[in-house]
Amino acid sequence: MLIKQSDYQRIYRVINSLLINENADPASAAMYFSTFGAFILKQHFGVSATPKGGLAAYNLGGTVVLFADHREDGFVTGAGENFHCWVEAEGWVLDFMAPAFPERAAGLSVPSKMFQKPLAAMAASINELHQSGDFFYQSEPEATAARFAGWRNQAMIGDLATIAAQWFRKAPKQMQTALAVSDRGGVKRSIPLVGNGLSGSW
Repeated sequence: MLIKQSDYQRIYRVINSLLINENADPASAAMYFSTFGAFILKQHFGVSATPKGGLAAYNLGGTVVLFADHREDGFVTGAGENFHCWVEAEGWVLDFMAPAFPERAAGLSVPSKMFQKPLAAMAASINELHQSGDFFYQSEPEATAARFAGWRNQAMIGDLATIAAQWFRKAPKQMQTALAVSDRGGVKRSIPLVGNGLSGSW
């Protein structure tokens, strides 16, 4: 593994907590999870991590989950609205949104688990997701760059990424169970650290 499950869970919980506090749109949640997750990996682990976006497909306990749009020719693409984002880092792929799938993917009933796999373990195609934990990604660099361009320019994105990196601590160090922040108007509020417990990994 690239990082311990305890650290993976902490990264997921920090990002999840910030998303809930910001009332973030679930449709863009994967962008936060991948971007902030990659930033924390760089800052705290010295890992070269890159957010990726496009088509994603998973076999989660026998349920195949697909983030993609159907094209008129019958094929699927990750360049449309139903895209997903993940992190690639030194031969590994991590999806920090995976524990939040039960809340963020409508009608999906799966347990909250860690998703961290060697990139070399990826299925050869979207049609070969035979066992639980199998996955397939197809990056769409141009569509991802266009989508992230305007999103990253929002001032709060950089602020939230910095807050996420400051809040996170590697296990076994103690993490704050809540974080006090001030908004742009100077109003202080407390953000509780919340998120699902993990029941293993996919």
